[in-house]
Amino acid sequence: MKPTLLAGLSAILLSCAANKYITPEAKMELAQCLVEEEAIMYGADWCGRCRAEKKEFGPAWKIMQKNYVECSEEPQQCEGISSYPFWKFKNGNTVRGYTPNFLEVLAEQSGCR
Repeated sequence: MKPTLLAGLSAILLSCAANKYITPEAKMELAQCLVEEEAIMYGADWCGRCRAEKKEFGPAWKIMQKNYVECSEEPQQCEGISSYPFWKFKNGNTVRGYTPNFLEVLAEQSGCR
């Protein structure tokens, strides 16, 4: 295997595992910051990726769920959103779909770093 391909595969595997190494305390801090920064997650109960993101927050989801819109129950608030999960930040940034290192992406896009 070529060294560049091996390095690329290693980076992918590390990013997939990255969220698992974020401490529960750091997740709590991130969730609190996301709420303070008015980050909104749009999702649907039938969306497996949405469930995966909520689960990854762990106990910190209790904080974050304040800013969650369930689109299957509140479709009027989700007009124009075509894929879930969908995150919207007060600075105008958005994140569409699931990414393996989504906690890092959310921190970066929201300014919660």
